[in-house]
Amino acid sequence: MQNRFEMRRSVNIPVEVISTYWDEPVLLDTFDMSPGGAYFNCDCLPEPGEYVVCSFSAGDNKYDFFGQVVRSNLMRRTEESGEAGFGVQFLDTKPLDRIRIREHLRNSEIPPLPVMRKVTKDTKVVRRR
Repeated sequence: MQNRFEMRRSVNIPVEVISTYWDEPVLLDTFDMSPGGAYFNCDCLPEPGEYVVCSFSAGDNKYDFFGQVVRSNLMRRTEESGEAGFGVQFLDTKPLDRIRIREHLRNSEIPPLPVMRKVTKDTKVVRRR
């Protein structure tokens, strides 16, 4: 598992996503976002590795980024919670854009999402119900 460079925030920002998976641009709301990418709740999932274009506004700035789908979750197993969705990594962000997005997310006063801790193979995990 790769360590995250940026802190994610649970924000609901409308993003227009263009993909070869859909015939026309689709407006999706983010489930969470960081300066490096976003996660969308959506039942129609593009394949991991597929390239997309994401357009959105954060504060007074408008952004258009190429992205790559890095994760798709169908949430079909009974132990999985949440909705189906996919994660996109922004590929062409400039440093100034990352700083502006980071500041916008920090100023939203929404706490960062918790970071999953690494569990060793010997650790016994007990699921709560």
